[in-house]
Amino acid sequence: MNTLRMVLLSLLLSVALSQPAWTQTSGSDGQSDGYSSGDGGHDGPDNDNLSGLRDPNQIVARLTEISNLCQGADIYVVDCLAERLETLENDMSGMVGFGDARRIFRDTSAQLRAITQNNLAPDRPKARMVSHDGNLRSARPLSAVAPARKRQAISQAVAVLAEAETRLLRSAEASAGRALNYQQIAAALGSNKVLLRSG
Repeated sequence: MNTLRMVLLSLLLSVALSQPAWTQTSGSDGQSDGYSSGDGGHDGPDNDNLSGLRDPNQIVARLTEISNLCQGADIYVVDCLAERLETLENDMSGMVGFGDARRIFRDTSAQLRAITQNNLAPDRPKARMVSHDGNLRSARPLSAVAPARKRQAISQAVAVLAEAETRLLRSAEASAGRALNYQQIAAALGSNKVLLRSG
């Protein structure tokens, strides 16, 4: 019996520790403005966002780590993904030769935000996501989709990611010198479909 309790306790702790850390915050007017973790601001490991991205491997890493912030975001997951792509696209401003990727991320982010707005839960507070380790934070408050419309929103978001993945692969075909980079970026972006489906 004690062994069973220990197993259940360790399972509960591992699940709790793998989820993003959220705390409710209130604005100066006393109104709730969503979820946050105290100090806000830092949006990626090693402050990559302050110096901008310089290497395509950094793009792949940032796309892969989206789940570290957005996993467990539930009704906020579509806008969380949109925010991560917005931030990534902005951080790529100094990179040469990846204009197609930037345009695709910008378009994809806009489509994901539109999906969120079209399925909005107006009664839910906006949220700021923070990864469990505190290394990642959303750069803006996130909007929730209505729980009754979540499945539809997720389905639409998966289709948008699949289209973006295809566009990135077409860019790989058009850019022989960066083909491998674009293929890796496409695969990393596409891996976030699993995040959406598990939400």
